[in-house]
Amino acid sequence: MNPPPAAESGCQMMKRLAKEQAKSIEKSEEHAEEFRTRITELEAQANPDQAQISALKQALEQLEKKIAEDRVALSDLESVISENC
Repeated sequence: MNPPPAAESGCQMMKRLAKEQAKSIEKSEEHAEEFRTRITELEAQANPDQAQISALKQALEQLEKKIAEDRVALSDLESVISENC
């Protein structure tokens, strides 16, 4: 998170935070796609490592939950911005 500019208004701060949150969600989505790709690659092997696949699936599930929570938080913030700024 970037430090706030010296004379940042409340609306400016919320808009900055919304942009940062959107970027964070995008990076998390990219990371989740990397997990999906790796899981698919492992499952396609002749003798897939089930422990590694299971660990990746669990990590992916946790990441997807975080993404969903972050999207809700961003949506709430965007609503506040649209109502007040």
